[in-house]
Amino acid sequence: MKLQECINFLLTNAQNTVFTYFKHELHGLDVTPIQYATLKCLWEQDGQMPSQLAETLCLDSSTVTGILSRLEDKHLLTRDFSTEDRRKVIVHLTDEGKALEKPVSDIITRLNNEVTAGLSKKDMDVFHHHLKVITDNAAQLNQATGDKR
Repeated sequence: MKLQECINFLLTNAQNTVFTYFKHELHGLDVTPIQYATLKCLWEQDGQMPSQLAETLCLDSSTVTGILSRLEDKHLLTRDFSTEDRRKVIVHLTDEGKALEKPVSDIITRLNNEVTAGLSKKDMDVFHHHLKVITDNAAQLNQATGDKR
């Protein structure tokens, strides 16, 4: 099999290329693509625990901790102890974090439209379906080998 036919190579190449473009375009707002994804989770439901964010973002907890630290340093969120259980940390957006929702979302919408230009809604539906099939197949294979990621 040629390298250019390997699904891992194709997915990695596409992801890296799109990520680089998104990172460049979000730079002016001082937000990275993964920080956007974290903020998006909180814009949809503020007051989540880091473990909830990690599950939604399919990341390990130490990675999420680092992302949250950087967003906290930018004053976009706070991490507070739960009033019911002091062992639990709850992540809340600051006013600055809430204020970024519209400008960042507008950029993300534009970028998604740009990188999918030429693909119809039907094409995108098929693309999403195929990605889900690939992801589900890989997840089943990972479970079979004992890797729970």
